Amino acid sequence: MRKMLIAAFLVLLVEMISCSSSEQPKTSSAPSASSEPQPASQPTADSGPKRYHLEGTVVSIDRQQKRLIVDGKDIPGFMAAMTMPYPVADDQTLNRVKPGDEITADVVAKDSDIHIDNVVVVKKAGTKK
Repeated sequence: MRKMLIAAFLVLLVEMISCSSSEQPKTSSAPSASSEPQPASQPTADSGPKRYHLEGTVVSIDRQQKRLIVDGKDIPGFMAAMTMPYPVADDQTLNRVKPGDEITADVVAKDSDIHIDNVVVVKKAGTKK
């Protein structure tokens, strides 16, 4: 009788384990069809830098430090609206923009390293909308 109870318990245990593992939500590598805006990328903690969309106005250019000082709008999930210097990856970006230009860019952040790239002037300084 004791052997039958142990066997029945083991069968029940195996069935419970198999049922619980089959009920786990399946993960998919396909993007979701959400209509909400998503950050430019969402890598795992060890996979690389995170990218955030920046919108703002160029306040000044620091050519010596290779930085743009940008009055940026709020970046949800990253930082509040503020004016701050952003290092740029290339000198050509410094030559393409002028103070007063409205821009968009990608803020690239990994650990304490933050810089901007893909800078696009969406409205030149002094032009009307």
